[in-house]
Amino acid sequence: MSEDRIRVLLDKYLQRKCEKEEQAELFRLLNDVDPQQLDELLNDTWSAYESDRELPEEDTQQILASILVKRRASLLIGVFAITYLLLTSRKPDAIDRNVHTNIRPGSNQAELTMANGKKILLGNGSQEINIPNTGLIIQQHANGSLTYTKGIAGNKDKIAYDTLRTPKGGVYQLNLGDGTRIWLNTASAVRFPEKFASNRRDVELLYGEAYFEVKHRADAPFTVKTFAGIVRDLGTHFNVSSMAGADRVAATLLEGAMEVETNGQVKRIKPGQQALFDKKKLSVIAVDADQMIAWKEGYFMFDESMESAMQKIALWYDIKVEYQDEAIKTIPVLATITRDSNISKVLRILEMTKKVKFKLEGRSIKVARFK
Repeated sequence: MSEDRIRVLLDKYLQRKCEKEEQAELFRLLNDVDPQQLDELLNDTWSAYESDRELPEEDTQQILASILVKRRASLLIGVFAITYLLLTSRKPDAIDRNVHTNIRPGSNQAELTMANGKKILLGNGSQEINIPNTGLIIQQHANGSLTYTKGIAGNKDKIAYDTLRTPKGGVYQLNLGDGTRIWLNTASAVRFPEKFASNRRDVELLYGEAYFEVKHRADAPFTVKTFAGIVRDLGTHFNVSSMAGADRVAATLLEGAMEVETNGQVKRIKPGQQALFDKKKLSVIAVDADQMIAWKEGYFMFDESMESAMQKIALWYDIKVEYQDEAIKTIPVLATITRDSNISKVLRILEMTKKVKFKLEGRSIKVARFK
């Protein structure tokens, strides 16, 4: 991969001079670029571009269309990054004029409730928490993560459980003593032991959504309990969603293998499959795994109804949503948008589909049909 070639193609893309073959080449090259390198390339290219140039509406529409039809996550991210730069160079539109408070995106924040009842608010700062008479050390890191180390393993009856909760607009990462890593999505909670027993490792997703990277041990199975059943690791990267109000759990496998068990039914899941289960039924379907964990990578990846997409936006920005009529909820949404943007920029991109328009008042969004 040649960075010089990408820079040339990016510059041509911004100036609308890319031939069809060159666009395909650009997206193919971007697919192999890691996120940090991509950021640097885009920033350098944009710095050399005339950032005060206003783009005609038909140009931004054409670029947006390329976002809405491409499906591979890494490709979408690259195309969106280009489009976002173009959009932010435009003059403020109707949404910006309606914004009284431009609501910022969520951030790393959570509350840790210790087994002894102590509550600790977590963010991006660094701190060390020592638990007397246990040898347990809990380290909060500046990047928004929490690590459990050391500790004394007790017998089954004396294992102490802590709970990590994220509010609306909060995410957090938890690193357990066995090397397992858990990413907690917004409005989610996980209960876990301060120190695992020697022969088993059980955690419980109380509600919400979490992504797990499990250190597999044949002699100590790792299970995630939910209200509808359990997910059992077999050497696994997987996502479990049990959002508030949902009547079933969705467990999606990214790597490795896992088993799902509910009501006496057990199914083994393969990468790219999702298990859907409640307390009575268990089914398995094929899914786009990248879409399932887009939240972990810092993106909304919508391929769903307007209602479903707006529910995710509402949780992340901690806002309420009102609809002009019920039929709007069924409008399909297909787009990938960074979760790092202020809400006005997210709504601006959705408005450019020419299907809906938004009015933001305080912490409430009104969704109406586009006219």
